[in-house]
Amino acid sequence: MAELALVARNDAPAVEARSRPAETVDAPPAPPADAAPDKPKRRRGRIVGGLGGLLLIAGGALGYQYQTVWSHQVSTDNAYVRADITPVAAKVEGYVSKLMVADNQSVKAGDVLMVIEPADYQARVAKAEADLAQARANLGSLVAARGSAVARVGAQGGAIGEASARVTAARANAARAAADQARYEDLAGRGWTTRARLDQARADARSAAAEVAAAQAAVSAQRGQEGALQASTVGAGAAIVAGQAQVQAAEAALRTAKLDLARTVIRAPVDGVVGNRSVREGQLVKANQQLLVVVPVQAAYVVANFKETQLADMRVGQKVDVRIDAYPDVKIEGVVDSLAPASGAQFALIPTDSATGNFTKIVQRVPVKIRVEAKGLAAQLLRPGLSVEATVETKA
Repeated sequence: MAELALVARNDAPAVEARSRPAETVDAPPAPPADAAPDKPKRRRGRIVGGLGGLLLIAGGALGYQYQTVWSHQVSTDNAYVRADITPVAAKVEGYVSKLMVADNQSVKAGDVLMVIEPADYQARVAKAEADLAQARANLGSLVAARGSAVARVGAQGGAIGEASARVTAARANAARAAADQARYEDLAGRGWTTRARLDQARADARSAAAEVAAAQAAVSAQRGQEGALQASTVGAGAAIVAGQAQVQAAEAALRTAKLDLARTVIRAPVDGVVGNRSVREGQLVKANQQLLVVVPVQAAYVVANFKETQLADMRVGQKVDVRIDAYPDVKIEGVVDSLAPASGAQFALIPTDSATGNFTKIVQRVPVKIRVEAKGLAAQLLRPGLSVEATVETKA
């Protein structure tokens, strides 16, 4: 047993050696646990640093852009294209005999749009011309009658002069006869003449006095006739005035008839494009009936409704960038033309009244008219009603 125990003790190191794993000879020492991830950490640090630098540069660029550009811009998308659309209406009634334009056709001011049947209006012109000729003929007759009356008044003046001369002669004869009567009365009293001669002298005196009375009556009659002639002259003058008024009325009627005849040809009032055409050839149209509209697309403009808080630095003449929603890649330049005299709410059919107990402050908007540059209009991209976005450069 003692021998077995000794053998067991001697074999223990061998068994222990066999039980341990074999070790590699000359193997290098193992590196520390934190040495392997050191390179990825440095890579991540460089990436984070680069991103931080880019963010810093981008932030600086954005800050510079804000300070130099964006802080001096105000914009709104509550903006629309507008134009002074001109409705075209008939001024006279009739059937449309010719229609010269189609929908969406470009026209120039003065171009013929349509023609209304002119026969009725031509007849009215002819009648007005005949009425004018008759009125002028009547006026000529009245003028001639007044001239004749004036001539008769002049002749009557001569007759009155002649009658007055007869009165003078009769008075002289009556004075002589009265003197003869007085002398014969004296001679008869002295007995130096006969009774018959005295009677003759008295008869001559009475005859001479009667001739004076007759001559005076003739003068009065001539003057009365002169008054009648002068009255007829005045009447002739009044008739002439009435005749002149008739001539003027006839001339006015002729002008009206010619104007109505000219209105049978309906022309374009402005340059533009025909739209909203409701008339057809052969249609009966009434006076003041709207037939179509002419849209001056070449004179379109933009009305942008800016908030009241955006108007502090806005001035007439400032540049505006206009972008059309229908053409997002097209940029059109404009200029601030004018600012409305009141907010849009003041022009509403029923303006709001803030004098109530339930008051809520609402930011108001003020319409701003923007004049579009000619090259933008030349592209004919602007159509009234299109939505746009307007940005105003408010920097002085």
